[in-house]
Amino acid sequence: MSWIIYALGAMFAIGISDLFRKLGSNLKDALFTNLIFQLGSVTTAIILFFLFSRKIENNSQGIMYAVIGGILISLFSALSFKALNLGPGVSTVIPIMRVGGVLVVSVLGVILFRDKLSWQLVVGIILACSGLYLIFSTQ
Repeated sequence: MSWIIYALGAMFAIGISDLFRKLGSNLKDALFTNLIFQLGSVTTAIILFFLFSRKIENNSQGIMYAVIGGILISLFSALSFKALNLGPGVSTVIPIMRVGGVLVVSVLGVILFRDKLSWQLVVGIILACSGLYLIFSTQ
């Protein structure tokens, strides 16, 4: 199966997840909300692992990077619940976080992984920054 099928599935999953993230943000404690959210996530990860993989890898560096990524996702979730609870609305808060994340990973990809810095990437970054400005300036 092509990577684009997985990417499109992930795109819809994260978009719908963000709507449920907003619905869950009405709980008073963002850290409690994050705990419940992450419990749903880890439960799903366990089910998917046992249904489709069951392969344990012995790559300590890869495992360490995955754990750090998981820690950062949990931090992202806790901060996003707080932002959604305090912020102007899901249609402003989520795009700012997501597009901001795309900008960070684009720049870090070029710097750390030596990804090609093409004119399309530069224009995309400029357009993303413009979009962030337009979204943020309406608030």
